[in-house]
Amino acid sequence: MTTILTDRDPAPFGERNPDGASRLLFISDHHRNTVPQTLDGLGLPDEELGRHIGYDIGIEWAGDHLSDRFGAPMVHSCFSRLVIDCNRVPGSPGSMPEIADGTEVPGNRSLTDEQREARRQEIFEPYHEAIRRRIGAMEADGRIPVVIGLHSFTPQLRDGGTWRPWEIGILWNEDERLARPLIDVLREDASLSVGDNEPYSGRGVGGFSLNAHPEARGLPHVAVEFRQDLIAEEAGAREWAEKFGNALEIALASITL
Repeated sequence: MTTILTDRDPAPFGERNPDGASRLLFISDHHRNTVPQTLDGLGLPDEELGRHIGYDIGIEWAGDHLSDRFGAPMVHSCFSRLVIDCNRVPGSPGSMPEIADGTEVPGNRSLTDEQREARRQEIFEPYHEAIRRRIGAMEADGRIPVVIGLHSFTPQLRDGGTWRPWEIGILWNEDERLARPLIDVLREDASLSVGDNEPYSGRGVGGFSLNAHPEARGLPHVAVEFRQDLIAEEAGAREWAEKFGNALEIALASITL
């Protein structure tokens, strides 16, 4: 059996404030752009791995701030979304892309079933098991977890796609318990352009994590998307995390769980 990770690599997932008493649980599918040593950077230069195709730019700073502000657990991935996207069903388009926003990914060409399965077992499954375990621990404490998926989006794709004007977007599917009041609170600031299922839709089967965890268990949840040019530096990431956190605090107080 092919082995991907060695003792030179980090663990497949990380946790921040695992014992936090908040009912919030933050999850971050595209937290870092690390590539296992055995995969030799997927054949990409550092500048490509540093683009949005490699990870969600700024989310590590924003996530740390939110986790600390609320004293809330956060579970995050530790490897690049190009190795395996933890927010896609393994084997689906985008799970291990050969081309990402115009960039060819040599290390993902012509992967064997065994190579794909190794990435799933060693990176994808441990991350999602950590989320399941954290939700279970919170429920055992008598808390109803409120799950927030953390993401960021590029203002414009390299291929000349249209400009995305939203500074922040809230994604949701069928459960509007948190999404609707959160969007309403954010839109009280008339200077903000707030996306409701923009720049991506939370409807359907596009993402994996929120569908597989909170939605499957009937737990309140949303995904938040921050525009990357606003959070690409630590100060901006903290500023926007604070804006979102303020709105989240108000929205949480308005709903009954």
